[in-house]
Amino acid sequence: MSSAVRNTPLRGPELPLDGPPLGRAPALQPRRTSPPAPAPEPAALPSPCLSRLPKPLEGLGLEDPRTRRPGTTEVGPTSHAPRVWFVLDALGLACATATWLLVLSEGVVLLCAWLLPARRPAYSLAHGSLFHLLAFLALASHARTMLTDPGALPAGALAQPGPTPSGPCCPLCGAIQPPGAHHCSVCGRCIRRRDHHCPWVNNCVGEDNRKFFLLFTLYTALAALHVLLLLGVPALRAHALGQWNLRTTVEPQGSLIYLFLVALNGFVFAAVMFTIQIHAILTDRPGIQPPQRQSGAPGRASPWKNLQAVLGHRVSLAWISPFASPDPQAASEPPNIV
Repeated sequence: MSSAVRNTPLRGPELPLDGPPLGRAPALQPRRTSPPAPAPEPAALPSPCLSRLPKPLEGLGLEDPRTRRPGTTEVGPTSHAPRVWFVLDALGLACATATWLLVLSEGVVLLCAWLLPARRPAYSLAHGSLFHLLAFLALASHARTMLTDPGALPAGALAQPGPTPSGPCCPLCGAIQPPGAHHCSVCGRCIRRRDHHCPWVNNCVGEDNRKFFLLFTLYTALAALHVLLLLGVPALRAHALGQWNLRTTVEPQGSLIYLFLVALNGFVFAAVMFTIQIHAILTDRPGIQPPQRQSGAPGRASPWKNLQAVLGHRVSLAWISPFASPDPQAASEPPNIV
């Protein structure tokens, strides 16, 4: 027993074959780190007007710019992108509907009570075509005036890339007002170069639809003048020939009296408005703004330049077409007011 124990070699604990060699520290594995998260984009700083923006804006039917997601922009006047524009005003809708009914009824009465009874085909065709062409252009101009954005400024005027706009803040919609802009309580927005709010077109007359309003008054006045001449020239010719005088008893038809009154009122209204608009355009002075000189303004442009700014820079048939939109104007360009 003693010899067997003496001949048995002593063995230490078995080491794993795949372990590190003795006397060496285990190699350190590199730590896997996730890539750094991208830095968040800085949010657009709100305009100082937002602190004075009334809450809530539901009464104006506007979107509160403080709840707008970062990166979204409202289609505003700087992009001149077409958008749907319609003012929901009971008085304006009634006046606009009445305008269309008066013009259409005037054409029907003229045709049935004056042109057809004349039994002169060439006379009836020529004057009927001329009146209905003028009436069509007047109604097309009316529709463009009513459905065109007059130049509404974005509510709240969030900061956009580029130069920061400056100007007074509107206390009603929070927009930054450039020179010549005014707030309209009916439209609920600030309008660039606002002239006035006309219930007969159910819209404001501003920078982007002023051409169409001018054409509406022009074609309405021409159509009404045409009717007055059709009714008045034969009567004056008969008086010159002695066929009637002040003592002659005349019993005109009720339809002709209606036609004469509608044409007379339409001519007076449209002619006065056309004259006012032409004067305001040539002097670059909106009807809502009193004459004044702005500090730092370069002075008033020439009347020809002012007319081109409204109708278009190139003289063409597009000036008198209600289907041709005028050239977009720079929103940052201040009006020249004296």
